[in-house]
Amino acid sequence: MLLARNTGHGFVDVSAESGSVFRLPWVARGMAVGDLDNDGRLDAVVTTNDGPAHILRNETSTQNHWILLKLLGHTSNRDAIGASVTLMTGSGRQYATVSTAGSYLSASDKRVHFGLGPDRSIQKIDIRWPSGISQTLKDIPADQILQVDEPSPRSTSKP
Repeated sequence: MLLARNTGHGFVDVSAESGSVFRLPWVARGMAVGDLDNDGRLDAVVTTNDGPAHILRNETSTQNHWILLKLLGHTSNRDAIGASVTLMTGSGRQYATVSTAGSYLSASDKRVHFGLGPDRSIQKIDIRWPSGISQTLKDIPADQILQVDEPSPRSTSKP
């Protein structure tokens, strides 16, 4: 298995210093990603063929900020699968679509994770729900798990 760190200018193989699981030869097919311990860092679970699952907890020390959005549909499907999210911070825009898809026979966390780097707050979050309803949230503090409920069709933005 390979673990690479994004340096902003390319990727560096950090497998050797990331734990013994990266030094073992094994055959795997599925991987699910999510924040298993709700600390803002993405973890992974990897399944092996005819063997155990490996839980890879991200314990990286960081000063960076994050937000996890747990979208709850009411007019749309309850899991908000297919909702589009645009997030704006002082550093720029990020985009995500709510989905659990990712790897063979695996389902990842449906919550949407955004890494915010040094930004301590989010200027604006725009959500386009599968129902077609649009919602805007403004001035959201970082480092939290935020549940966002789909508004009724008449109310489409929150301050």
